[in-house]
Amino acid sequence: MKFRLTYEGRLEANGSPPHKHEIRRAFHPQLKRLWEVHQNLKNWGSPRAPNSTHPPLGLSNQITQLEALADQFTRLDYRFVPLTTTTMSLIASLEILFLRPEAPGGVIKSGDIDNRLKTLFDALKMPSSEAELGGYLASAGDENPFFVLLEDDKLISHVAVETDVLLQPTPSANGEFLPNDARLVITVTLRPYEVTVDNLHFV
Repeated sequence: MKFRLTYEGRLEANGSPPHKHEIRRAFHPQLKRLWEVHQNLKNWGSPRAPNSTHPPLGLSNQITQLEALADQFTRLDYRFVPLTTTTMSLIASLEILFLRPEAPGGVIKSGDIDNRLKTLFDALKMPSSEAELGGYLASAGDENPFFVLLEDDKLISHVAVETDVLLQPTPSANGEFLPNDARLVITVTLRPYEVTVDNLHFV
């Protein structure tokens, strides 16, 4: 399964929890849309998944798989829906086009890029504690459930990064090229590391 996520705006090195959650909120509507339009994911809105002979996660016929998944990953006021989970035996490969105001290159020896990517990876995963929510302790009206890419960033199996020059400021930069400005195109490829009845459609 392959799809793309995009982000434009601030991407800070060693970003604070509030900053990471703001980026997480930028990915939420994209992932929500993916669950609505992708043929295999749309079926999770019904009680049983395709190719499944039993309701996973102890599911009854009175609740959809999507709702059951959100109930399984409840944290404080949030009900998260991670696409990549250990339960489904899935791992994610990321190919990132990283546009920034600086000249291309610098990936190998740039600690700044490494630390900005760490901010991104944390924003792609579900928060594991109240502190990682950065003060956003209540979900907004359209964030129940809240869609994220990863249950945990340990489920990232491969990362490839290409850098290039950002030629147009992001909307939040008010026409300026700011040092932490970034525009990202992230190609996500999901695959099972162990094939089961419930993840056959990811093969």
